[in-house]
Amino acid sequence: MEDKKLLKYTEYLFTGLFLSGIFIFFAFFYNNHLHFEEETQLFLLTGDVFIAKMGLPGGFLGWLGQFLTQFYFVSLAGPFIITILLFLIQRITYRILSTINDNRSFFIVSFLVPLNAMLIICDEFYPLSAVIGVLISLTAGWIYTNLQENNRRFIAGLVLIPLTYCLAGGSFLSLLAVIIVFEILSAARARKNRVLGKTNDTPVFRILKIWQLLIFIIISAGIPLLARQFLVQEPIGLAYFSEFYYDLRIEIPKAIPIMFALPAILMIIVYFLPSKEKIYKAAIFIQVALYIPAVIFGLKLWANFRAEEIMKYDYLVRMNQWSDVIQYAEKKPPRNNLSLAMLNLSLAKTGTMGDRMFNFRQNGAGGLFPSFAKEYVAPMMGGEIYYQLGLVNASQEYSFESMETTPDLGKSVRSVKRLAETNLINGNYEVARKYLKLLERTVFYRNWAHKTEKFLYNEDLINSDPEYGEKRKMIIKKDFFFKTEIMEGALNMLLQQNPKNKMAFQYLMGFYLINKDLRNFMDRVPMMNDLGYASIPVGYQEAIMYVVGLTTDNPMVGLPYKISNDTKLRMQAYANIYTTRDNAQELLSKEFSGTYWYYLHYCKVDIKNEK
Repeated sequence: MEDKKLLKYTEYLFTGLFLSGIFIFFAFFYNNHLHFEEETQLFLLTGDVFIAKMGLPGGFLGWLGQFLTQFYFVSLAGPFIITILLFLIQRITYRILSTINDNRSFFIVSFLVPLNAMLIICDEFYPLSAVIGVLISLTAGWIYTNLQENNRRFIAGLVLIPLTYCLAGGSFLSLLAVIIVFEILSAARARKNRVLGKTNDTPVFRILKIWQLLIFIIISAGIPLLARQFLVQEPIGLAYFSEFYYDLRIEIPKAIPIMFALPAILMIIVYFLPSKEKIYKAAIFIQVALYIPAVIFGLKLWANFRAEEIMKYDYLVRMNQWSDVIQYAEKKPPRNNLSLAMLNLSLAKTGTMGDRMFNFRQNGAGGLFPSFAKEYVAPMMGGEIYYQLGLVNASQEYSFESMETTPDLGKSVRSVKRLAETNLINGNYEVARKYLKLLERTVFYRNWAHKTEKFLYNEDLINSDPEYGEKRKMIIKKDFFFKTEIMEGALNMLLQQNPKNKMAFQYLMGFYLINKDLRNFMDRVPMMNDLGYASIPVGYQEAIMYVVGLTTDNPMVGLPYKISNDTKLRMQAYANIYTTRDNAQELLSKEFSGTYWYYLHYCKVDIKNEK
């Protein structure tokens, strides 16, 4: 009796640790992936959308997955939803496995299915609907395996297989595997009991007739073909696996059939495990010893923490939390151009690009303006930079391209919101109204859309708005060909259009410094006076001091600015090491790696010279 209580409490403890670990992981270590999933879908809460989804195999699964994904907008809602779904998967898996082997000592085996589901959705291409699909098929399998009488199971199979296909698409194959394995293992256990002389031979241990199992297989093979013929034209693979388990529809990754087969595989495994609970201590120890490495290996295989960092930068920028971006970069410096571009944007928005730009490792012009790529992430993040600079049409183009290249071929709520704003700024009010009407049918963007509608056809209100009015002033009036490779020209035109565009000035000066173009940099220094600079930013001072050291003329003559004594002393200390020590780079990296001088001498980047 004491052993049973201890086993029960051990089960409770392990379950609590598992669920707590899932919630903590997605809430504090992987939360930005969830925000990314939410912003790259557009879920419209309308009857038409529901009816359209229900016309697809697994359409209910797709609808429910997107419905729940929209709540990722709230930071802790996503982890909570995922934790609940995985808990339900574990409990139902445990019930199914108990029909094969009721030894509670092996309860940890049932946690492999939710662990696999959790790992899969660490990849942003696997939507939440994949987890829900597993839950639906397991629920159908649980109903089937708990029916005692053979004829009832047969009727249930005839109903559950097509119903699961209609509701959850491809996971009906998982149900089919559970049914077949259950029948075979039940028959094997019945034979074993008869050999041992046991008398508890009940109908549950009698296998269905072979022709009944063949009917299940024929139904499973035929229904997707019928759906492909009469409901939706799609590749044969998608007809069986459906489109709601993986966003890239051109392929079916191996993880999907493995996920479908896992419950049946575990049924076979527990069948061969001992049925006596007396060994529970050893059983639990061995399971835990195997489970922990499985978790570690799975996270290394599936979790992309580099992508999580990029998504963190992107989320903070999306929320206009510019100071938080800089603070995050101080703890986790950017490791690629996308993150670096978001940091540089935040420096410009806080007016500190000239002071702090070279405190962070720069990587050429790509760290200011990421190259355009025919996928949805780079245009989405790049478009944010152009919007803030006042290149509204470029931002509109990038937002549209990002939306049209979304992997699941759907729309992106973030892109729709930005397209509403750019068309509003450009005065294309009917187009803006179209996008706002879409957002009014969402849960979390409805209020924003209603508030923004008041700007339609209201020129005075737009012009007086601190965001939209300011962007209108920045817009370049004349036509020009836009490419990231010729950003110098675009930035100069922004400043010609609006000489008070301080962001454009910071980006132009940053562009020259990154490209080591000190001639053009010095030509633009006098513009600081018109932009209201009280003093020269530190990074600019360092560049100016370098130029001073190369010429007999004083380039600062006639300007109301002075180089600080601190910069002069640091320049002298840097020059002493640079000119006298053989291991100058190693020594300078310790104290001067955050200076423009160090970048100028030691950072090798592709220089962009516009023609």
